[in-house]
Amino acid sequence: MIGQTILMMAGLSLGMSLMANKPPISTPHSVPSLLARPPYNCLTREVWSPSKRAWCDRFGPHSEPWPKVARPEMWDSDRNRYTPVSLTTFPSNTALTGTEPKSIVLSLIELPATEGNAQKQTSVSVQRGQSAVVMLFQVGLADDSVQGIRYRFEFEPKGMMNDKENWQLVWMGRQQLCWPGRGPAEWTNQPCS
Repeated sequence: MIGQTILMMAGLSLGMSLMANKPPISTPHSVPSLLARPPYNCLTREVWSPSKRAWCDRFGPHSEPWPKVARPEMWDSDRNRYTPVSLTTFPSNTALTGTEPKSIVLSLIELPATEGNAQKQTSVSVQRGQSAVVMLFQVGLADDSVQGIRYRFEFEPKGMMNDKENWQLVWMGRQQLCWPGRGPAEWTNQPCS
């Protein structure tokens, strides 16, 4: 035990001295290592460890397009990656306005059936007085070509209600993730075969 500790300390000391003498490497567009080589595959169906669940919840297939701040001037470029869904497809008595955008979304969409350990995630990004974006996705669908489905909901403020901001749904779009060999490998608005 003491011998192992001494060897580990010697290795650590040697590694640090080698790093200290090495010039820093700078690249014009450096990519974080967790994006360049992810430690987990977030599209598998086994029972996930807590560390894999935490990593996939933060960096999984949904991470890139999930907005940190909803900016209406960026919506057009985001919308191009989705198939628009007409809000008139909902019954006329459907509430598209309220103080909780996430609750509105969950009342509108019923996600399809899944197989095994499906992933489901909802994310809300609100910029007070300007906009709100809700993202909803599910992976592991019981479908032979579509593996996952993702929706984007955009809200605009419509005044105050009971001291809370009132939001109105103004646009929604849909993407899908194809099973391997059944279409594009990334989230897409193109059909899976």
